[in-house]
Amino acid sequence: MTSLTIGQSGFGFAPTRAEDRALNMRMMNRIEAIPLDSMRKGIRWDWETFPEFMDSLERQGLGLNIAPLFPFSPMRGYVLGMMEARERTQVTEAELNQMKQIFYEAMKAGAFGFSGNKDVNDRPEDGGFLPSHVASNEEYLALADVLGEFGVGCLGWTMGGMQDTQEAQWLLAEMIRRSGRPLTAGANSTDEGLAWLAECRAEGLPLINQEISMNFMTRSGDGSEFTLAEYNLFDYMPNWIEPLVGSAEERAVKLRDPRNRELMKQDVLDNPNNRNNYGTLQVVQVMHERNYQYEGMTIEELGNAMSKHPLDAWFDLALDEDLETYFSHPFGTSEDETREKLITNPYAHISISDGGAHTRYLTMSSWPIHWLSHWCRDKGTVTLEQAHYKISTLPAWIASMKDRGMLRIGSWADIIIYNQEELGYLYDKPIYAHDFPGGERRLVQKPRGLLYTIVNGTVTFEDNDCTGALPGKLLRSYDMVG
Repeated sequence: MTSLTIGQSGFGFAPTRAEDRALNMRMMNRIEAIPLDSMRKGIRWDWETFPEFMDSLERQGLGLNIAPLFPFSPMRGYVLGMMEARERTQVTEAELNQMKQIFYEAMKAGAFGFSGNKDVNDRPEDGGFLPSHVASNEEYLALADVLGEFGVGCLGWTMGGMQDTQEAQWLLAEMIRRSGRPLTAGANSTDEGLAWLAECRAEGLPLINQEISMNFMTRSGDGSEFTLAEYNLFDYMPNWIEPLVGSAEERAVKLRDPRNRELMKQDVLDNPNNRNNYGTLQVVQVMHERNYQYEGMTIEELGNAMSKHPLDAWFDLALDEDLETYFSHPFGTSEDETREKLITNPYAHISISDGGAHTRYLTMSSWPIHWLSHWCRDKGTVTLEQAHYKISTLPAWIASMKDRGMLRIGSWADIIIYNQEELGYLYDKPIYAHDFPGGERRLVQKPRGLLYTIVNGTVTFEDNDCTGALPGKLLRSYDMVG
Protein backbone atom coordinates (compact mmCIF):
# COMPACT_ATOMS: atom_id res chain seq x y z
CA MET A 1 0.00 0.00 0.00
CA THR A 2 1.26 3.47 -0.85
CA SER A 3 -1.74 5.78 -0.22
CA LEU A 4 -4.96 5.59 1.75
CA THR A 5 -7.86 7.64 3.03
CA ILE A 6 -8.58 7.77 6.75
CA GLY A 7 -11.66 8.87 8.66
CA GLN A 8 -14.12 6.45 7.05
CA SER A 9 -17.49 5.51 8.56
CA GLY A 10 -17.99 8.93 10.12
CA PHE A 11 -15.50 8.04 12.88
CA GLY A 12 -12.37 9.88 13.94
CA PHE A 13 -10.70 11.91 16.64
CA ALA A 14 -11.06 15.42 15.25
CA PRO A 15 -12.55 17.75 16.01
CA THR A 16 -12.59 16.65 19.66
CA ARG A 17 -12.69 18.76 22.80
CA ALA A 18 -10.44 17.67 25.66
CA GLU A 19 -13.42 16.60 27.77
CA ASP A 20 -14.64 14.25 25.01
CA ARG A 21 -11.36 12.45 24.30
CA ALA A 22 -12.08 9.50 26.59
CA LEU A 23 -15.63 9.15 25.26
CA ASN A 24 -14.42 9.14 21.66
CA MET A 25 -11.83 6.49 22.45
CA ARG A 26 -14.45 4.30 24.14
CA MET A 27 -16.69 4.72 21.10
CA MET A 28 -13.90 3.51 18.81
CA ASN A 29 -13.17 0.65 21.21
CA ARG A 30 -16.79 -0.57 21.22
CA ILE A 31 -17.56 -0.17 17.52
CA GLU A 32 -14.23 -0.74 15.79
CA ALA A 33 -12.62 -2.94 18.47
CA ILE A 34 -9.48 -0.80 18.61
CA PRO A 35 -7.79 -1.63 21.95
CA LEU A 36 -8.55 1.11 24.47
CA ASP A 37 -5.14 0.85 26.15
CA SER A 38 -3.41 1.23 22.79
CA MET A 39 -5.34 4.43 22.08
CA ARG A 40 -4.58 5.83 25.54
CA LYS A 41 -0.87 5.16 25.06
CA GLY A 42 -0.55 5.87 21.37
CA ILE A 43 -2.63 8.99 20.65
CA ARG A 44 -0.72 12.25 21.21
CA TRP A 45 -3.80 14.49 21.45
CA ASP A 46 -1.86 17.57 20.36
CA TRP A 47 -4.91 18.90 18.53
CA GLU A 48 -8.52 19.90 19.00
CA THR A 49 -9.70 21.08 15.58
CA PHE A 50 -9.49 19.18 12.31
CA PRO A 51 -6.87 21.51 10.76
CA GLU A 52 -4.75 21.00 13.90
CA PHE A 53 -5.17 17.23 13.52
CA MET A 54 -3.92 17.40 9.94
CA ASP A 55 -0.90 19.43 11.03
CA SER A 56 -0.18 16.84 13.72
CA LEU A 57 -0.20 14.06 11.11
CA GLU A 58 2.20 16.03 8.95
CA ARG A 59 4.62 16.59 11.85
CA GLN A 60 4.84 12.97 12.93
CA GLY A 61 6.36 11.53 9.73
CA LEU A 62 4.48 9.08 7.51
CA GLY A 63 5.39 5.84 5.83
CA LEU A 64 2.68 6.27 3.20
CA ASN A 65 0.47 9.00 1.80
CA ILE A 66 -2.57 9.95 3.87
CA ALA A 67 -5.73 11.65 2.58
CA PRO A 68 -7.99 12.50 5.57
CA LEU A 69 -11.77 12.48 5.33
CA PHE A 70 -13.70 14.70 7.74
CA PRO A 71 -15.75 12.43 10.07
CA PHE A 72 -19.33 13.44 10.86
CA SER A 73 -19.87 12.01 14.36
CA PRO A 74 -17.08 13.82 16.25
CA MET A 75 -18.03 17.05 14.47
CA ARG A 76 -21.64 16.82 15.67
CA GLY A 77 -20.37 16.01 19.16
CA TYR A 78 -18.06 19.02 19.02
CA VAL A 79 -20.99 21.32 18.29
CA LEU A 80 -23.68 19.83 20.56
CA GLY A 81 -21.67 17.97 23.18
CA MET A 82 -21.00 14.30 22.53
CA MET A 83 -23.79 12.81 24.65
CA GLU A 84 -26.40 15.31 23.47
CA ALA A 85 -25.29 14.70 19.89
CA ARG A 86 -26.29 11.04 20.29
CA GLU A 87 -29.86 11.97 21.23
CA ARG A 88 -30.98 15.18 19.52
CA THR A 89 -32.46 14.68 16.08
CA GLN A 90 -32.61 18.35 15.09
CA VAL A 91 -30.24 21.31 15.35
CA THR A 92 -30.83 25.03 15.42
CA GLU A 93 -29.91 27.30 12.54
CA ALA A 94 -26.94 28.61 14.53
CA GLU A 95 -25.72 25.08 15.22
CA LEU A 96 -26.11 24.11 11.58
CA ASN A 97 -24.11 27.16 10.53
CA GLN A 98 -21.40 26.20 13.02
CA MET A 99 -21.23 22.70 11.51
CA LYS A 100 -20.91 24.18 8.03
CA GLN A 101 -18.18 26.55 9.20
CA ILE A 102 -16.18 23.77 10.88
CA PHE A 103 -16.35 21.63 7.76
CA TYR A 104 -15.49 24.63 5.56
CA GLU A 105 -12.36 25.22 7.64
CA ALA A 106 -11.46 21.53 7.35
CA MET A 107 -11.79 21.66 3.57
CA LYS A 108 -9.74 24.87 3.43
CA ALA A 109 -7.06 22.97 5.37
CA GLY A 110 -7.11 20.17 2.78
CA ALA A 111 -9.69 17.59 3.88
CA PHE A 112 -10.88 15.17 1.18
CA GLY A 113 -14.62 15.37 1.81
CA PHE A 114 -16.62 13.89 4.67
CA SER A 115 -17.89 10.52 5.86
CA GLY A 116 -21.05 9.42 7.66
CA ASN A 117 -22.65 6.31 9.11
CA LYS A 118 -26.32 5.40 9.22
CA ASP A 119 -25.79 1.75 10.10
CA VAL A 120 -27.59 1.33 13.43
CA ASN A 121 -25.72 -1.95 13.98
CA ASP A 122 -22.73 0.21 14.96
CA ARG A 123 -23.38 1.06 18.60
CA PRO A 124 -21.18 3.06 20.99
CA GLU A 125 -20.05 1.92 24.42
CA ASP A 126 -23.44 2.53 26.08
CA GLY A 127 -25.41 0.65 23.41
CA GLY A 128 -27.13 3.84 22.24
CA PHE A 129 -26.94 5.64 18.93
CA LEU A 130 -24.11 7.47 17.20
CA PRO A 131 -24.43 11.18 16.44
CA SER A 132 -24.56 10.26 12.75
CA HIS A 133 -27.49 7.88 13.37
CA VAL A 134 -29.81 10.55 14.74
CA ALA A 135 -28.68 13.50 12.60
CA SER A 136 -31.24 15.03 10.26
CA ASN A 137 -30.95 14.93 6.50
CA GLU A 138 -30.63 18.73 6.63
CA GLU A 139 -27.23 18.40 8.32
CA TYR A 140 -25.80 16.04 5.72
CA LEU A 141 -27.11 18.13 2.85
CA ALA A 142 -25.61 21.27 4.39
CA LEU A 143 -22.17 19.64 4.42
CA ALA A 144 -22.72 18.45 0.83
CA ASP A 145 -23.40 22.08 -0.15
CA VAL A 146 -20.11 23.12 1.44
CA LEU A 147 -18.23 20.31 -0.31
CA GLY A 148 -19.69 21.50 -3.61
CA GLU A 149 -17.85 24.81 -3.22
CA PHE A 150 -14.45 23.12 -3.47
CA GLY A 151 -14.72 20.82 -6.50
CA VAL A 152 -12.57 18.13 -4.92
CA GLY A 153 -12.91 15.16 -2.57
CA CYS A 154 -15.64 12.58 -2.06
CA LEU A 155 -18.30 11.35 0.35
CA GLY A 156 -17.91 8.09 2.28
CA TRP A 157 -21.06 6.35 3.49
CA THR A 158 -21.05 3.26 5.67
CA MET A 159 -23.87 0.75 5.31
CA GLY A 160 -27.47 1.66 5.85
CA GLY A 161 -27.26 4.19 3.05
CA MET A 162 -28.27 1.96 0.15
CA GLN A 163 -31.17 0.25 1.85
CA ASP A 164 -34.23 -0.30 -0.27
CA THR A 165 -35.96 2.77 1.15
CA GLN A 166 -36.88 5.81 -0.85
CA GLU A 167 -35.63 8.21 1.82
CA ALA A 168 -32.20 6.60 2.07
CA GLN A 169 -31.81 6.50 -1.69
CA TRP A 170 -33.02 10.08 -2.05
CA LEU A 171 -30.54 11.34 0.56
CA LEU A 172 -27.54 9.70 -1.10
CA ALA A 173 -28.51 10.90 -4.55
CA GLU A 174 -29.21 14.43 -3.31
CA MET A 175 -25.83 14.63 -1.54
CA ILE A 176 -24.15 13.71 -4.81
CA ARG A 177 -26.19 16.27 -6.75
CA ARG A 178 -25.42 19.08 -4.30
CA SER A 179 -21.75 18.29 -3.87
CA GLY A 180 -21.02 17.18 -7.41
CA ARG A 181 -18.62 14.62 -5.93
CA PRO A 182 -18.39 10.81 -5.98
CA LEU A 183 -20.01 8.93 -3.11
CA THR A 184 -18.98 5.45 -2.00
CA ALA A 185 -21.50 3.36 -0.10
CA GLY A 186 -21.90 -0.18 1.11
CA ALA A 187 -24.92 -1.54 -0.72
CA ASN A 188 -27.07 -4.42 0.39
CA SER A 189 -26.13 -6.00 -2.98
CA THR A 190 -29.67 -7.11 -3.73
CA ASP A 191 -30.98 -6.97 -7.26
CA GLU A 192 -33.04 -3.94 -6.21
CA GLY A 193 -30.01 -2.18 -4.77
CA LEU A 194 -27.92 -2.83 -7.86
CA ALA A 195 -30.76 -1.67 -10.09
CA TRP A 196 -30.89 1.60 -8.18
CA LEU A 197 -27.12 1.94 -8.50
CA ALA A 198 -27.48 1.58 -12.28
CA GLU A 199 -30.26 4.19 -12.31
CA CYS A 200 -28.03 6.68 -10.51
CA ARG A 201 -25.19 6.11 -12.94
CA ALA A 202 -27.55 6.51 -15.88
CA GLU A 203 -28.50 9.90 -14.41
CA GLY A 204 -24.82 10.80 -14.32
CA LEU A 205 -24.48 10.55 -10.55
CA PRO A 206 -21.05 9.14 -9.54
CA LEU A 207 -22.31 6.62 -6.99
CA ILE A 208 -19.79 3.84 -6.30
CA ASN A 209 -20.71 0.59 -4.60
CA GLN A 210 -18.30 -0.80 -1.98
CA GLU A 211 -17.71 -4.53 -2.27
CA ILE A 212 -15.24 -6.88 -0.60
CA SER A 213 -13.33 -9.30 -2.79
CA MET A 214 -12.64 -11.98 -0.18
CA ASN A 215 -13.88 -13.34 3.14
CA PHE A 216 -12.49 -12.13 6.44
CA MET A 217 -9.72 -14.37 7.79
CA THR A 218 -8.98 -15.70 11.29
CA ARG A 219 -6.70 -18.28 12.89
CA SER A 220 -9.48 -20.85 12.50
CA GLY A 221 -10.55 -20.10 8.93
CA ASP A 222 -12.82 -17.60 7.20
CA GLY A 223 -14.94 -15.37 9.40
CA SER A 224 -14.48 -13.71 12.76
CA GLU A 225 -12.87 -15.08 15.94
CA PHE A 226 -13.97 -13.58 19.25
CA THR A 227 -14.70 -13.82 22.94
CA LEU A 228 -17.96 -12.70 24.49
CA ALA A 229 -15.96 -10.49 26.87
CA GLU A 230 -15.58 -7.80 24.23
CA TYR A 231 -17.40 -8.67 21.00
CA ASN A 232 -19.86 -6.23 19.43
CA LEU A 233 -20.71 -7.67 16.01
CA PHE A 234 -24.03 -9.11 17.15
CA ASP A 235 -25.53 -5.62 17.43
CA TYR A 236 -27.84 -6.30 14.48
CA MET A 237 -30.01 -8.22 16.99
CA PRO A 238 -31.75 -5.67 19.25
CA ASN A 239 -31.86 -7.80 22.40
CA TRP A 240 -28.15 -8.61 22.15
CA ILE A 241 -26.99 -5.01 22.39
CA GLU A 242 -27.44 -4.37 26.12
CA PRO A 243 -26.14 -7.78 27.32
CA LEU A 244 -22.93 -7.21 25.34
CA VAL A 245 -22.27 -3.71 26.64
CA GLY A 246 -19.84 -3.09 29.48
CA SER A 247 -16.97 -4.94 31.11
CA ALA A 248 -16.61 -8.71 31.08
CA GLU A 249 -17.96 -8.81 34.63
CA GLU A 250 -20.99 -6.70 33.72
CA ARG A 251 -21.66 -8.80 30.64
CA ALA A 252 -21.44 -12.01 32.65
CA VAL A 253 -24.24 -10.86 34.97
CA LYS A 254 -26.50 -10.06 32.03
CA LEU A 255 -25.69 -13.26 30.15
CA ARG A 256 -26.73 -15.32 33.19
CA ASP A 257 -30.16 -13.67 33.31
CA PRO A 258 -32.79 -16.15 32.01
CA ARG A 259 -34.98 -13.29 30.77
CA ASN A 260 -32.16 -11.94 28.60
CA ARG A 261 -31.47 -15.41 27.25
CA GLU A 262 -35.06 -15.94 26.17
CA LEU A 263 -35.10 -12.63 24.31
CA MET A 264 -31.73 -13.40 22.70
CA LYS A 265 -32.94 -16.82 21.57
CA GLN A 266 -35.91 -15.20 19.88
CA ASP A 267 -33.62 -12.68 18.18
CA VAL A 268 -31.66 -15.53 16.64
CA LEU A 269 -34.87 -16.89 15.16
CA ASP A 270 -35.98 -13.46 13.96
CA ASN A 271 -32.63 -12.47 12.44
CA PRO A 272 -31.16 -15.47 10.59
CA ASN A 273 -27.56 -14.72 9.71
CA ASN A 274 -24.23 -16.48 9.15
CA ARG A 275 -23.08 -14.96 12.43
CA ASN A 276 -25.77 -16.54 14.62
CA ASN A 277 -26.13 -19.92 12.95
CA TYR A 278 -25.64 -22.56 15.66
CA GLY A 279 -24.58 -25.01 12.97
CA THR A 280 -21.59 -22.89 11.88
CA LEU A 281 -20.71 -21.04 15.10
CA GLN A 282 -17.77 -22.92 16.54
CA VAL A 283 -15.76 -23.36 19.74
CA VAL A 284 -12.18 -22.51 18.75
CA GLN A 285 -10.16 -22.45 21.96
CA VAL A 286 -11.07 -23.15 25.60
CA MET A 287 -9.12 -21.96 28.63
CA HIS A 288 -9.53 -24.92 31.01
CA GLU A 289 -8.55 -28.55 30.60
CA ARG A 290 -11.99 -29.68 31.78
CA ASN A 291 -13.43 -28.13 28.60
CA TYR A 292 -10.92 -29.47 26.07
CA GLN A 293 -13.53 -31.93 24.81
CA TYR A 294 -15.57 -29.05 23.40
CA GLU A 295 -12.89 -27.56 21.14
CA GLY A 296 -13.83 -27.80 17.47
CA MET A 297 -17.53 -28.37 18.17
CA THR A 298 -20.21 -26.23 16.61
CA ILE A 299 -22.59 -24.57 19.07
CA GLU A 300 -25.27 -26.99 17.90
CA GLU A 301 -22.98 -29.93 18.75
CA LEU A 302 -22.10 -28.27 22.05
CA GLY A 303 -25.79 -28.09 22.93
CA ASN A 304 -26.21 -31.79 22.17
CA ALA A 305 -23.14 -32.67 24.25
CA MET A 306 -24.45 -30.68 27.22
CA SER A 307 -28.13 -31.64 26.66
CA LYS A 308 -29.05 -27.94 26.58
CA HIS A 309 -30.44 -25.39 24.16
CA PRO A 310 -27.48 -24.35 21.94
CA LEU A 311 -27.49 -20.77 23.25
CA ASP A 312 -27.55 -21.92 26.88
CA ALA A 313 -24.66 -24.30 26.22
CA TRP A 314 -22.72 -21.56 24.42
CA PHE A 315 -23.14 -19.01 27.19
CA ASP A 316 -22.61 -21.52 30.01
CA LEU A 317 -19.28 -22.61 28.53
CA ALA A 318 -18.17 -19.01 28.10
CA LEU A 319 -19.25 -18.08 31.64
CA ASP A 320 -17.38 -21.08 33.06
CA GLU A 321 -14.25 -19.50 31.60
CA ASP A 322 -14.92 -15.87 32.56
CA LEU A 323 -15.94 -15.15 28.95
CA GLU A 324 -12.39 -15.87 27.72
CA THR A 325 -13.37 -18.81 25.47
CA TYR A 326 -12.70 -18.20 21.78
CA PHE A 327 -15.48 -18.79 19.27
CA SER A 328 -15.75 -18.15 15.54
CA HIS A 329 -18.47 -17.64 12.99
CA PRO A 330 -18.57 -17.19 9.21
CA PHE A 331 -18.51 -13.62 7.95
CA GLY A 332 -19.50 -13.03 4.37
CA THR A 333 -20.34 -15.30 1.49
CA SER A 334 -18.57 -18.04 -0.39
CA GLU A 335 -16.70 -17.14 -3.55
CA ASP A 336 -19.36 -17.93 -6.08
CA GLU A 337 -20.97 -16.34 -9.10
CA THR A 338 -22.71 -13.79 -6.87
CA ARG A 339 -19.46 -12.34 -5.53
CA GLU A 340 -17.89 -12.42 -8.98
CA LYS A 341 -20.84 -10.46 -10.33
CA LEU A 342 -20.55 -7.88 -7.58
CA ILE A 343 -16.82 -7.24 -7.69
CA THR A 344 -16.65 -7.01 -11.48
CA ASN A 345 -19.48 -4.48 -11.66
CA PRO A 346 -17.96 -1.41 -13.38
CA TYR A 347 -19.33 0.78 -10.58
CA ALA A 348 -17.90 -1.35 -7.76
CA HIS A 349 -15.01 -0.22 -5.58
CA ILE A 350 -13.13 -3.10 -3.91
CA SER A 351 -10.26 -1.29 -2.16
CA ILE A 352 -11.68 -1.80 1.33
CA SER A 353 -10.44 -3.97 4.16
CA ASP A 354 -12.05 -2.74 7.40
CA GLY A 355 -8.86 -0.72 7.88
CA GLY A 356 -7.35 -1.02 11.33
CA ALA A 357 -10.68 -2.04 12.88
CA HIS A 358 -11.61 -5.36 14.51
CA THR A 359 -8.01 -6.56 14.21
CA ARG A 360 -8.36 -8.77 17.29
CA TYR A 361 -11.17 -10.67 15.59
CA LEU A 362 -10.37 -10.81 11.89
CA THR A 363 -8.27 -9.47 9.06
CA MET A 364 -8.86 -8.77 5.41
CA SER A 365 -5.63 -6.81 4.92
CA SER A 366 -4.47 -9.42 2.41
CA TRP A 367 -7.19 -8.53 -0.10
CA PRO A 368 -4.75 -7.11 -2.72
CA ILE A 369 -2.88 -10.44 -2.77
CA HIS A 370 -6.16 -12.34 -3.08
CA TRP A 371 -7.39 -10.04 -5.83
CA LEU A 372 -4.23 -10.31 -7.94
CA SER A 373 -3.68 -14.02 -7.35
CA HIS A 374 -7.12 -15.64 -7.00
CA TRP A 375 -9.31 -13.46 -9.20
CA CYS A 376 -6.71 -12.32 -11.74
CA ARG A 377 -4.04 -15.04 -11.98
CA ASP A 378 -5.94 -18.21 -11.02
CA LYS A 379 -9.52 -17.62 -12.20
CA GLY A 380 -8.88 -15.06 -14.92
CA THR A 381 -11.99 -13.16 -13.85
CA VAL A 382 -10.23 -9.86 -14.59
CA THR A 383 -7.26 -9.02 -16.75
CA LEU A 384 -4.11 -7.61 -15.17
CA GLU A 385 -4.99 -4.18 -16.55
CA GLN A 386 -8.50 -4.37 -15.10
CA ALA A 387 -7.13 -5.59 -11.77
CA HIS A 388 -4.73 -2.66 -11.49
CA TYR A 389 -7.44 -0.19 -12.45
CA LYS A 390 -9.76 -1.48 -9.73
CA ILE A 391 -7.20 -1.24 -6.92
CA SER A 392 -5.18 1.77 -8.00
CA THR A 393 -6.57 4.17 -10.61
CA LEU A 394 -10.23 3.97 -9.56
CA PRO A 395 -9.73 4.60 -5.82
CA ALA A 396 -7.30 7.44 -6.60
CA TRP A 397 -9.95 9.04 -8.81
CA ILE A 398 -12.67 8.60 -6.18
CA ALA A 399 -10.55 10.28 -3.51
CA SER A 400 -9.20 13.01 -5.85
CA MET A 401 -5.56 11.93 -5.48
CA LYS A 402 -3.99 13.88 -8.33
CA ASP A 403 -0.97 12.35 -10.11
CA ARG A 404 -1.36 9.09 -8.20
CA GLY A 405 -2.92 5.74 -9.04
CA MET A 406 -1.18 5.16 -12.36
CA LEU A 407 2.37 5.04 -13.69
CA ARG A 408 3.16 7.90 -16.03
CA ILE A 409 5.87 10.51 -16.46
CA GLY A 410 5.42 13.39 -14.05
CA SER A 411 3.34 11.47 -11.51
CA TRP A 412 4.50 10.51 -8.04
CA ALA A 413 6.52 7.29 -7.87
CA ASP A 414 4.14 5.23 -5.74
CA ILE A 415 4.93 1.71 -6.94
CA ILE A 416 4.55 -1.86 -5.78
CA ILE A 417 6.73 -4.39 -7.59
CA TYR A 418 5.60 -8.00 -7.38
CA ASN A 419 5.99 -11.41 -8.97
CA GLN A 420 2.46 -12.51 -9.78
CA GLU A 421 3.38 -16.17 -10.07
CA GLU A 422 4.74 -16.17 -6.51
CA LEU A 423 1.90 -14.20 -4.93
CA GLY A 424 0.49 -15.91 -1.85
CA TYR A 425 0.51 -15.86 1.94
CA LEU A 426 3.43 -16.32 4.29
CA TYR A 427 1.30 -18.13 6.90
CA ASP A 428 -1.28 -20.88 6.42
CA LYS A 429 -3.58 -18.89 8.70
CA PRO A 430 -3.24 -15.38 10.16
CA ILE A 431 -1.18 -15.13 13.33
CA TYR A 432 -1.20 -12.72 16.26
CA ALA A 433 1.34 -9.91 16.40
CA HIS A 434 1.72 -7.99 19.67
CA ASP A 435 2.84 -4.71 18.13
CA PHE A 436 0.14 -2.21 19.08
CA PRO A 437 1.00 0.35 21.80
CA GLY A 438 0.94 -1.42 25.15
CA GLY A 439 1.66 -4.77 23.50
CA GLU A 440 -1.96 -5.28 22.43
CA ARG A 441 -2.38 -7.90 19.74
CA ARG A 442 -3.77 -7.96 16.24
CA LEU A 443 -4.23 -10.61 13.57
CA VAL A 444 -1.77 -10.30 10.72
CA GLN A 445 -1.14 -12.12 7.45
CA LYS A 446 1.97 -11.36 5.41
CA PRO A 447 2.48 -11.78 1.66
CA ARG A 448 4.79 -13.79 -0.53
CA GLY A 449 5.75 -12.36 -3.89
CA LEU A 450 5.80 -8.64 -3.05
CA LEU A 451 9.33 -7.52 -3.85
CA TYR A 452 9.38 -3.77 -3.22
CA THR A 453 7.03 -1.06 -1.96
CA ILE A 454 8.04 2.41 -3.11
CA VAL A 455 6.43 5.60 -1.79
CA ASN A 456 7.28 8.88 -3.49
CA GLY A 457 10.36 7.26 -4.98
CA THR A 458 11.69 5.79 -1.73
CA VAL A 459 11.67 2.08 -0.85
CA THR A 460 9.66 1.46 2.34
CA PHE A 461 9.52 -2.37 2.20
CA GLU A 462 11.80 -5.00 0.70
CA ASP A 463 9.76 -8.18 0.76
CA ASN A 464 8.29 -8.06 4.30
CA ASP A 465 11.15 -6.06 5.78
CA CYS A 466 10.40 -2.43 6.65
CA THR A 467 13.26 -0.09 5.76
CA GLY A 468 12.20 2.49 8.34
CA ALA A 469 11.94 5.22 5.71
CA LEU A 470 9.15 7.79 6.13
CA PRO A 471 8.68 9.33 2.68
CA GLY A 472 4.89 9.57 2.90
CA LYS A 473 3.05 12.86 2.55
CA LEU A 474 0.03 14.31 4.25
CA LEU A 475 -2.04 14.97 1.15
CA ARG A 476 -4.14 18.11 1.07
CA SER A 477 -7.08 18.32 -1.28
CA TYR A 478 -6.36 21.89 -2.36
CA ASP A 479 -3.21 20.58 -4.07
CA MET A 480 -5.38 18.22 -6.16
CA VAL A 481 -7.39 20.92 -7.96
CA GLY A 482 -6.48 21.97 -11.48
